[in-house]
Amino acid sequence: MERSIIKEGNFLIIEEKNPINKIVRFQLKNHDKILACAEISSACDIWIFNRMYVSEENRAKGYGSEVLTKLTAYLDRKKMDLYAYIYSTGSLREKQLDAWYRRHGFEDDAEKGYPLARYAADRKPNFQIEE
Repeated sequence: MERSIIKEGNFLIIEEKNPINKIVRFQLKNHDKILACAEISSACDIWIFNRMYVSEENRAKGYGSEVLTKLTAYLDRKKMDLYAYIYSTGSLREKQLDAWYRRHGFEDDAEKGYPLARYAADRKPNFQIEE
């Protein structure tokens, strides 16, 4: 497995590649403590949002938004679209999570069939609805 770690300020971007897929983790750290993290992975050249985690004591401080902003900047640099399902496992309800992701550029997906998609900044699909 190939692995690279990129440090950008308080962030670690960990890229892992194996013969089957690629995984990228984004960690916002304060010294050795992880404040928030997210993970995306590729499967057959489709990038999927795997998870976002912010510990209970670090919620409502903007750390999740910082991680998602870093993640979307990475996607834009790499010209990658990201597809997501929203599942609440914490204190936020799914409607609240859906609204939060939409504030970060996610929208309804009509291309791949996932509930939400975040398209790279230079690539915005132009869908036409047939009547």
